[in-house]
Amino acid sequence: MNTIVAISSALAKSAISIIRLSGDEALRIASKLLKKDALENLLIPRKATLHRIYNEKGEMLDKAIVIYFKSPKSFTGEDIVEFQSHGGILVANEILKACLAFGATLAKAGEFSMRALRNNKLDLVELEATLALINNTNTNLTKLLTRNIDGKLSEMLESVRQEILNIIAQIEVNIDYSEEDLDKDILSKSVSTLLSIQARFQAILDSSKHYQKLQDIKLCIIGKPNVGKSSLLNLLLMQDRAIVSDIAGTTRDTITAMLDICGNLVSLTDTAGIHTSTDSIEMQGIEKSMKSARESEIILCVFDISKPMSKEDFEILDFLKSECSNKSVLIVLNKNDLARQNTHDFTPFQTIILNTKDENNARLLKEKIANFLTMEIDNNTFVLTNATQSNLLESAYKNLSVAKELLMNGSLELASFELHQSLQSLGSMTKPYDVEDMLDSMFSQFCVGK
Repeated sequence: MNTIVAISSALAKSAISIIRLSGDEALRIASKLLKKDALENLLIPRKATLHRIYNEKGEMLDKAIVIYFKSPKSFTGEDIVEFQSHGGILVANEILKACLAFGATLAKAGEFSMRALRNNKLDLVELEATLALINNTNTNLTKLLTRNIDGKLSEMLESVRQEILNIIAQIEVNIDYSEEDLDKDILSKSVSTLLSIQARFQAILDSSKHYQKLQDIKLCIIGKPNVGKSSLLNLLLMQDRAIVSDIAGTTRDTITAMLDICGNLVSLTDTAGIHTSTDSIEMQGIEKSMKSARESEIILCVFDISKPMSKEDFEILDFLKSECSNKSVLIVLNKNDLARQNTHDFTPFQTIILNTKDENNARLLKEKIANFLTMEIDNNTFVLTNATQSNLLESAYKNLSVAKELLMNGSLELASFELHQSLQSLGSMTKPYDVEDMLDSMFSQFCVGK
């Protein structure tokens, strides 16, 4: 297999850049860059040493840290040499060009990870968790993803696999017996074990659905004109992103920005005021506001606490109840620096009373929003990071359901078949089975140096 090379760090100005070589020729190519004949005696595995780096013309490119990872104790399971050069685009690219000139091949997206998978350095669950961690925007989920990377989910699935194999073994022993001679106690225990496994599977599926909801969270601010929606946006962002004035209808289109809510990255949208209008441009903005609310997971609905509820306020509440009942809604009662005139009971929605002119309210508001982004996590909580894994586990769950009914009816051979089918689904979650196209698609989502 050819020796591959790629820049593993971001192509940007930084303190260091990392260029990674992997393959049988990694040491030989590195020796060319270092102008050394015998690197095996010079580079001690896993020890960082400083060296001058040269190109094929003998020109010095940089002084860099070089680390050698000897096969099989490396990420890919092959010999790996990493160069940690000074940061920036130019230096890293010049070292990359030199590696290519000395015989390396430019790595494809995710090729290092593909080699790690093929060399049994990690399984599909760990690999997909790595990709999910790279793309993760929720601090609460990091703990779950790192557990997958650490192999905890794979260990649990292997434990379940052994339980199912034990049941199959018990079934095989009893297949040749007549119905009168079947060991009823063993069959009863097998059914009980299957129920326990299904409960664990269901917990994983439920956690995974919640996990998916916490990805790419959209949060929008709605309300009638001049209640302080744009001021609320500026408060959350701690900058004047939206124009604020006392003129109703100042915001006529949506304004979107990324916002960190207690370690969770969300897409925040300020919308045009929702009200009755005959102006065609305003009507387009209002429709966009309602569309944003329908597409968001979290809605901040702003009301002016210094004024009684109006017909438009009630219409917005009706919209929330009828079209956004499955959303997380927080009622923001703004302008508490003025005398309160709005005494409406907003049950069942949660409420917060504040004044967007007071920056101290930003922290309180973010903490309220963060409550919508939490997830109960304990040592038995696992998540699946994509639809393929969920579909496979659901398939295994259904096979176990059928097998359980067949066991209770004494149809042992058919029950054994269903249990074997469930094992195949579980195996496909951790090891690739004739799924080259699927693997190519998955690895293409990784960066080149991964």
